[in-house]
Amino acid sequence: MVIYIVSDGKKGHLSQTRGLAGALLERARKLRPDAAHSVHEVDITHKGFFAKLLYEGKDLADLPRPDLVLCAGHSTHLAALGLARSKGCLCMVCMRPSLPLRLFDLCIMPRHDVPENREPGPKTFCTNGAINCIHPRPDIPKTETLILVGGPSKGFSWDAELLLTQLANIVRHSNTPMVLTTSRRTPPDFLQDLQAACPSIHAVPVEETSADWVPLHLSRASEVWVTQDSVSMVYEALSSGAPVGILEMASATQRGKRRVSRVERGLNMLVKDGLVHTFTEWAKTHSLPTQACVINEAARAADYILERFPRLLP
Repeated sequence: MVIYIVSDGKKGHLSQTRGLAGALLERARKLRPDAAHSVHEVDITHKGFFAKLLYEGKDLADLPRPDLVLCAGHSTHLAALGLARSKGCLCMVCMRPSLPLRLFDLCIMPRHDVPENREPGPKTFCTNGAINCIHPRPDIPKTETLILVGGPSKGFSWDAELLLTQLANIVRHSNTPMVLTTSRRTPPDFLQDLQAACPSIHAVPVEETSADWVPLHLSRASEVWVTQDSVSMVYEALSSGAPVGILEMASATQRGKRRVSRVERGLNMLVKDGLVHTFTEWAKTHSLPTQACVINEAARAADYILERFPRLLP
């Protein structure tokens, strides 16, 4: 099986497509060890609208012909469809696309992206959150508590005092070293306030982290705390196999009315299913329950794709 990933260069989008491509190749190598299997990334970052619309992959002549084109990110859709059409292969998108779903062979999307009161269509495969590249690492000792902090967003407002109060409470009831990192949305004065309120937490600004910093620390985490706005980090934490706690934030309001965002709706599903636990729940016992099961949506999606599209492994 040969897979092309059409990339816009964004880390979150690449995490989804690489995660799915890796799971597909892992299964392909087991099912067809005699065949050649590979993944190739196609960067369309600098292509304009018409170049994407008419893209046929003529610059990829040295690569083997693809069986599948994967994409994530609205700017990749046109190029991925054009490439798949010219190569005569399948095209799948790892998100709810901005183009009509019928244009793709399959849309792999988080279940909270499916409109309420609407059943997924025949070209939709729903996952628990976005697919990612994180896997459990039972071979690595669990020596720390990892804290992932986001910031103000469309769905949630920022209240530093509320967040610091929760962190201080967690510190008082933990004997494990704590490591925290921020996101691009975290207000610049937060780390200064954190140092004053919780000096024992080792904070690493996002600007000082590498691409593998979060995966490395997830592999070491005995438990993970994630702010309520950071939906992608919640699902990566779940994929690591560690117990996951949610640091609560105030919901954003619109014209004085409380608005439930799709992110909050997705988190509410996780809480209802018992996959994550809010700070309020944790405060009753000062412990996070062990995960009943490990989320591995890349593997689940790969199994579905290979069963539904047998032409990928003739």
